Amino acid sequence: MKKTMALLVVIILLFSFIAYSGCATQSDSPKNDTAKVESLDTALAVEDNVIPLAPISVDEIVPVSIENEDETKYFYSISVGDIIKFGGYEWRVLDLRGVRALVVSERILFKMPYQKAEDGHEFVTMPITWEQCELRQYLNEEFYNVTFSEEEKKLIAETTLHTNNNPWSDTTGGNDTKDKVFLLSLDEVLQYYGDSEVVQDWHGYETFVNDQFNEKRIALTLDNQSSWWWLRSPGAYWYQCDTNHIVASSIMMNGGLGIQGEYVSNQYGGVRPAMWLNLRLGL
Repeated sequence: MKKTMALLVVIILLFSFIAYSGCATQSDSPKNDTAKVESLDTALAVEDNVIPLAPISVDEIVPVSIENEDETKYFYSISVGDIIKFGGYEWRVLDLRGVRALVVSERILFKMPYQKAEDGHEFVTMPITWEQCELRQYLNEEFYNVTFSEEEKKLIAETTLHTNNNPWSDTTGGNDTKDKVFLLSLDEVLQYYGDSEVVQDWHGYETFVNDQFNEKRIALTLDNQSSWWWLRSPGAYWYQCDTNHIVASSIMMNGGLGIQGEYVSNQYGGVRPAMWLNLRLGL
């Protein structure tokens, strides 16, 4: 009997120990789970507040530094298609490359010949290229010096320009030039305003191309008048009375591509200057 009671006590104690251990295990499990959850939440919270840093690619927006009326510099971001104010005019951003932006005046700023004819002559009869023309000289000297402040001039990059030959007549585009202010070329207009790929499909009688991008190429003067505007690319040689009448490519009033060109002495040619801007000072 005593042995039986002793065995019973042992069994009871054993079950009690197992039960206690089981309860302890069940009780500890929620605490461990809670600790894991809290740890996980903390880790996620930290990750949510981490802003990854990456180098700026050539296509990303970069800051521009301009001097305002209070002579304090401020920065803002630009992207392709934006319009910025610079030198008292509005400029449309056509391209971003690294820390530089290609801009063109949103409006036709003034009108002047690509090259004046000699006194007593109506037309220019000697070949003229962008390198040699008076309009290039005016843009890089008088226009540049009068329009932009000294601080703004620091932002205008000197750019090496290549001007291709005329795609229809193969009229030479001339030597490469280094300019701060320039005109867009025919190739740049096709690149930035849209290329219908019909320029090379010349039948020998067209003087211009109309396509689905005409509207994008239309420009108004500062007083909201329609006008055609010069490109720096050469036109073709036009013959009249056995005399070469030198011409330069243009954008027509309706936005068409004037590949055959306008007489370079035409005083009604609209001018839309273009520039590459350094978006950070010191570059």
